[in-house]
Amino acid sequence: MRPPIETELLKTFVTIVETQSFTRTGDRLHRTQPAISMQIRRLEEALGKEVFDRTKRQVQLTREGELLLHYARRILSLSDEAMSRIGQADLSGIVRIGTSDDYANILLPEILRRFAEAQAGVQIDVVCDNGVAIERRLKDGLIDLALVASRGAVAEEELIRTEELVWIAATPSQAKSRPLSLAVFPDGCVCRATMAEALDAAGRDWRIGFSSDNIGAIHAAVRSGMGVSAVERSLAPAGVRILGQAEGLPPLAPVHLCLKLNRASTSPVLDALADEIRIGLAPAPLRYEPQAHHHA
Repeated sequence: MRPPIETELLKTFVTIVETQSFTRTGDRLHRTQPAISMQIRRLEEALGKEVFDRTKRQVQLTREGELLLHYARRILSLSDEAMSRIGQADLSGIVRIGTSDDYANILLPEILRRFAEAQAGVQIDVVCDNGVAIERRLKDGLIDLALVASRGAVAEEELIRTEELVWIAATPSQAKSRPLSLAVFPDGCVCRATMAEALDAAGRDWRIGFSSDNIGAIHAAVRSGMGVSAVERSLAPAGVRILGQAEGLPPLAPVHLCLKLNRASTSPVLDALADEIRIGLAPAPLRYEPQAHHHA
């Protein structure tokens, strides 16, 4: 088994790619050009492969170099993140989070547990309400950050991930009921509005059969057959069926999971907790599949 590659070698490799020059890399890393060349030789010896095509006058990667670049950037990013997080001073104070009941019960508990273990001096206050009310609280300065679902265009810095919405019911036969009975959060919920718009666009009659601001109660109502509902696919509970167009229900527009910060907040904990939430809820990275090379 080959020994692990030193991060210092990976940093030199990535810097060469970014600067397109061994000399400029030496200037940036405060090393001589021969020292930079020696590091790349060590890297190639560790890999057993060449990472630069030396038949070209300009800096050009080999196929193995292109693959390494993908992983090197990820490794260096994780290394920087770990050093930043672990080296962070102990924090104290209060941080106030606003979110929906389902996110507070399903998405946040493990994230907040890890953060509380690392920062025992922090008090975390969680306020649950619908998205409209939470964003109003954020605007009024009553909370420090908001984890909400949004539709339409969102700011890139606020987007964590995009979620597919799916219909859920106790049995497929419920999709055929006229009017369609819905189990939903009170008005102001993005999922409720998305369901209503999709059904109206499809010319489908519907009614509110059950409403609650508690996600456990809504799930129980769906399981009992009181109504159908819509949730992010990743949050679909046990004991329900996922339905769709095959059962006669219209497709639902996706929603965006967003983290919005109150930049006027004086909480010393704001950025640290925001980073923890982004990391905990970030979509899984796509698996890198190198292109197949066909030879004549």
